[in-house]
Amino acid sequence: MITQKQSSAKQASIIAMTTALYVIFFFLSYSVTLPNFTLLYLPIILLGVFPMWFGWSGLVGAMLGGFIGGAFVEGLGFLGVFESVVALIIYLINWALIPQKAAEDGNKLNLFAMLGVLTVSLLAGTSYIIWQYTILPQLFTASQALVILVPTFLINLPIVLITCPLLIRSVSPKLRTWGMYSGNFAEWRSRRNTKPI
Repeated sequence: MITQKQSSAKQASIIAMTTALYVIFFFLSYSVTLPNFTLLYLPIILLGVFPMWFGWSGLVGAMLGGFIGGAFVEGLGFLGVFESVVALIIYLINWALIPQKAAEDGNKLNLFAMLGVLTVSLLAGTSYIIWQYTILPQLFTASQALVILVPTFLINLPIVLITCPLLIRSVSPKLRTWGMYSGNFAEWRSRRNTKPI
C-alpha cells in the first residue's frame, strides 16, 4: 500500500513538473510569433526527451502544458486543446519509435534513427497544427499554411536535433540511477510485464 502511494505521489510530481516546464518553454517560445501562433516551439525539446524519461506521466504533463500554453499564452481559450493534440502526436511518435538507449550507447545507427524519428515527429506535429489552424480558428488560408510550414519546421529542426540527443545522453544515466527513467515504449512495456504481482 505504501509503495502504491509513493508511486502515485511520484507520478503526480512528474505530471506537475512536466506541465510547469512545458508552460515555461511555451511562454519562452512566444517571443517569436505570428498572431496567435508560435513559430519557435521550444517545448519540442521536452517532447523529444520526456517520452524516454517519464513515460505516461510525462505525456499527461505535456498535454496539460500544451493546453495551458495554447489557452493562455497564445490566447486561444478552450481551443488550446489543439496544442495538446500536437503534444500527443509528437510524444507518441517519439516514445514508440526512438530506439532504446539511442543517444546513450554511442551507436551511430541508433543515433541516426533517433534523429530521423525526431524529424518525422516534428514534421507531423507542425503539419497538424498548421492544418488545424486553417479550419478552426481560421488563422491562415491553405496557401498561407504552406508558406508558414517550411520556415516553422526549419526554425525548430536544428533545436530538436542538437538539444535532445545531448540531454538524453547527459541526463538519462542519472535518471536510471534514481529509478525515474521510463525508456522507450518497448522498454517501459517489458518492465511492466516483468514486475512481480
